[in-house]
Amino acid sequence: MLLQYLTTLATGIGFYPDKVFEEIKTTHAFATIARHEFDWCLKFLHQGGEVLSKYDEFKKIEILEGLWKVTDRKIAMRHRLSIGTIVSEQIVSVKLLNGKRIGTIEEYFISRLNEGDVFSLAGQNLEFIKMHEMTAFARKSKSTKALVPSWMGGRMSLSSNLGTMLRLQLNRAARGNRQELELKSLQPLLLTQAQYSRVPSTGELLIEKIKTNQGYHVFVYPFEGRSVHEAMAAMLAHRLSRVAPMTFSIALNDYGFELLSDSEIPLNINNVLELLSQQNFLDDLQQGINATEMVRRRFRDIAVIAGLVFQGNPGQQMKTRHLQSNSALFYKVFSEYDRHNLLLRQALNEVLQYQVEEARLLSTLQRIATSSIYITTPESFSPFSFPLMVDRLRETISNESMEDRIAKILAQSIAN
Repeated sequence: MLLQYLTTLATGIGFYPDKVFEEIKTTHAFATIARHEFDWCLKFLHQGGEVLSKYDEFKKIEILEGLWKVTDRKIAMRHRLSIGTIVSEQIVSVKLLNGKRIGTIEEYFISRLNEGDVFSLAGQNLEFIKMHEMTAFARKSKSTKALVPSWMGGRMSLSSNLGTMLRLQLNRAARGNRQELELKSLQPLLLTQAQYSRVPSTGELLIEKIKTNQGYHVFVYPFEGRSVHEAMAAMLAHRLSRVAPMTFSIALNDYGFELLSDSEIPLNINNVLELLSQQNFLDDLQQGINATEMVRRRFRDIAVIAGLVFQGNPGQQMKTRHLQSNSALFYKVFSEYDRHNLLLRQALNEVLQYQVEEARLLSTLQRIATSSIYITTPESFSPFSFPLMVDRLRETISNESMEDRIAKILAQSIAN
């Protein structure tokens, strides 16, 4: 954001570095910025930094008797078209073959469709035909089955406050207090969960271990939200692999996560607290998650805001995959030849703070350290574990319908 702000000033009347440095230090965001970090930003815009100095398009600002200013009209125009700090998913317009516009949808969803796939939008079932530039063409379909569009914003995780309230409600349910409307509605599910396994109270961590024809399942229910569970699952899988070499499949939602392996998972009441301890959790976390890939994806947005990647002219927006490949090239070059690049450091910090939520993970591990651990062994999938099993099935490729696959697994589970 600072790189963009400096370029904006230079595109206008220009700026003097010392004056701007004193100005930004009066803001909350840059109150603690060091002068060497500010000077790095100046060098990056003036010379292209350590590795881009040979390319004129990255030498955006010239120095005219102490005044820093953009003099190239092409650079100035590109910057004006790119101003903004909100990087959202690319929006695709959906039209019928006759040109009638139906609505809009995110490229994240539409890019996963093949020709002939049916999806619903604006109360209609539509058959996907083709994609041209940023427009998806479709025809009306009589199919009764259709894919439901998903938006990246719909994957927002539980907040810490909401997770706490959810655990309190489960505590009331576990104690038989189901007077609230929501708990009354969930009563059949909670009774079934208690019959198969257990409904955890406040101060308890529930773990379920199930063996099926698919392998050995471990379900853990911290009720802390998707992002915390993603980090915790990766950390636990890494620690378990040090106990015994094994490969895991991981599924997660807002309520818990699943580890699936073809060999018995060495998790028991004697070692669970050690495996979920806060000791060296950050090192194990960084080794457990695909940190490089997560940082690379985060770097894309940073590169766009910083002006490294041009998103395209109006009406000719660059596709997300092209943005990703361009930013990935910068990421690779910086990683190999400019390890002290501040944009790389920012990408790693944002992954730890926002995507992995390092602070919330530590808080969760501290809570678990003082909790009572219950490990149950249900004979079949419980109401808590069933959604996790289904989420994992969605990630696999099969020519069977989801309903048939679920029915087959349930039948095998009951037979066992």
